[in-house]
Amino acid sequence: MFEKRVFKKDDYILNYVVDYPKNFDERKKYPVIFYFHGMGGVQKGIDTVIRLCPVRRERIPEDLDFIIVAPSCDDYMWYEDLKNLICFIEYVVNKPYVDANRCSLTGSSMGGYTCWLLLVLRSEMFSGAVICCGGGAYWVAENIKIPVIAVHGDIDNIVLCRESEIMVKKINECGGNAKLIIKEGYGHNVWTDTYSNAQIYQWLFINKRTSK
Repeated sequence: MFEKRVFKKDDYILNYVVDYPKNFDERKKYPVIFYFHGMGGVQKGIDTVIRLCPVRRERIPEDLDFIIVAPSCDDYMWYEDLKNLICFIEYVVNKPYVDANRCSLTGSSMGGYTCWLLLVLRSEMFSGAVICCGGGAYWVAENIKIPVIAVHGDIDNIVLCRESEIMVKKINECGGNAKLIIKEGYGHNVWTDTYSNAQIYQWLFINKRTSK
């Protein structure tokens, strides 16, 4: 069940939700998934995140005890708050019950672009990422040192599939580890199908951070 929370830093306020696994025990350590929504959820409030967040407990295999964290973008775009978002992620990761070596990053559309930027800036914070229909700063792809899966629909006319193709190509040319999944016959909404796939969560679960 999603629970509403508020993160504050100076004048910055970020509303977010968190969903703890069944039989959650603060004395244990759990992996965490951060999900960033797209433009369709901007300025629509935390209740919209609760209603539409595609990363949901019922879609995750029961033996994978992820904590789900999903913030709400109340500004125009996530880009305006990148420094504060990094502070927010650090705040969550530093919780005593979070396994700092297994922090996954995921997002769709504008949230996918945000994930790519976060990886360029601070990939060492994460253990793995699944990014749906986004695009990024491919000219600094060498900064992305963690395993990434990029998912895109081949007939997406909102964010062109080429965006994911370029990111994956550049990361791998720089010695990184990126996989591209192109979903034939899909347009922009590839996230529902992606986050309903148990193998995606299993892949995120097995990845562990190698640097701090």
